[in-house]
Amino acid sequence: MSDDEQITVPRPRPRVRLRVAVAVVTAAALGVGGCWLYDRVFVRCADGVRKEGPSGECVGVTDGSYVFDAALRDISRQILAENDRVAKSGKPWVSVAYLQPMRPGADDRGRYSIRRELEGAYLAQRELNDPRRGGRGDSPQIKLLLANSGTGSQQWQPLVEQLKEMKDGDRHLVAVAGLGQSRRTTQQAIDALREAGIPMMGSTVTADGINRADQTGFWRVAATNSDQASAAVRYLRNLQNRPGQQRPYRVTTIKDRSEQDTFSTSLYRSFTAATARHGLKVTDSGLAYSSADPATANAFSSLADRVCADPPDALYFAGRGRALRVFIEAMAAAGRRCPTTVVTADDVVGVFDVPESYEARQAFRKVWERSRLTVYSTVLAHPDQWTNAYPGADNPLPQFRDAYRQDIRRTDTELADGQAMMGHDALLTLGVAIREGAGRQGNSPVTTGSIRQMLLQISGSKPVYGVSGPIRFDDHGDPEGKPLALVELRPDGSYAFRKVVWP
Repeated sequence: MSDDEQITVPRPRPRVRLRVAVAVVTAAALGVGGCWLYDRVFVRCADGVRKEGPSGECVGVTDGSYVFDAALRDISRQILAENDRVAKSGKPWVSVAYLQPMRPGADDRGRYSIRRELEGAYLAQRELNDPRRGGRGDSPQIKLLLANSGTGSQQWQPLVEQLKEMKDGDRHLVAVAGLGQSRRTTQQAIDALREAGIPMMGSTVTADGINRADQTGFWRVAATNSDQASAAVRYLRNLQNRPGQQRPYRVTTIKDRSEQDTFSTSLYRSFTAATARHGLKVTDSGLAYSSADPATANAFSSLADRVCADPPDALYFAGRGRALRVFIEAMAAAGRRCPTTVVTADDVVGVFDVPESYEARQAFRKVWERSRLTVYSTVLAHPDQWTNAYPGADNPLPQFRDAYRQDIRRTDTELADGQAMMGHDALLTLGVAIREGAGRQGNSPVTTGSIRQMLLQISGSKPVYGVSGPIRFDDHGDPEGKPLALVELRPDGSYAFRKVVWP
């Protein structure tokens, strides 16, 4: 055979379909791997916690293994240790999520208030899980989860979706506690959780409009704004009606016009209604500001001039504590400094709940002293009030104080603003309902429905003895006849107890 006659072997036909299939599978694998890598590197903060919103906040639910804020590091570790102990105990357990902004923004409560509230909730968890501490049984055990709703609770939607999945999953979520501050986003989160059938227990949520007469599912251990305003009005009316006064005792108001802050708007409406009910005479001087608009400090400078042009004897401040701080600073300027008494509600904690150095605190103390303002407030709880509310051996506060010193390792001064006490009572009350739902043997299935049923039983004849006072709910889920403490907030940051006041 000549070279010209060499046989040419035919090339095999391209296996087009196989190549396409391999390419598709490879691309898919790369896509899945890329998405997984993107999620791990750019989205995921930790198990159950993801970056959400325009600022990429780490939002979600953790058992304490993820620390949302440096101020919460110690208490997160303590909660994690207790959750781990529960998991290893071999006993049945359920979980409760404590929801609030865990890394606060400019308009949120400060990180120290948040820390103290979680410390109180942790002590309630220990009390419920150890029968030697609380005598309330030990089954099911309770895991406490930390749920961050983002600055101003702006990321409530992805968080609520996560909680809804946990309700039906292996996390055994049966309730939510805390809920943060009274604001529009809080209301939206409550409505969504109510629709999902998850019972809630508010700790420091006080705005009246949050609880609705035609709906159930939300309870709270905090006295409402209407109760706080009623107690303040009765206190001011007694001052106004004192016999032998040389001149009329004049009362006026400052209000926040922002409709975005349901706490402030509810507080002003409640105060106005209470003045009509109790016959307090109030001078309408039109003093107002808007926390939703810029230049708040400028507005308070103008308000301070108007207050000192015709100083009232008392001024009811229907706004947040941080706004009151700005007003105090404005009143300290030369040419003002007129002696005036300010009465306000429980958000007064915001006056001092800001991160600042010792030098800055001392500087503000001097500013306050120059202002010549005296500040009284109705607060949700104070450790010195319970000789009146709990006579004799029924008082649970000594045991709580001891646990706070020994387990949290902080002094009693940390209890003065009531935040730890309210966090404790929110979880304790849910825990009582959980144990009631489990039955005497502690082996009945605990569900969101059984907890709602048991919460309805906490009424006048069957209160929960919380450290903030006896807790009884009315038909709407609000505490009934809850006593309040009237305190004087001093420039050094202390809360001096004055008296028990009743709505």
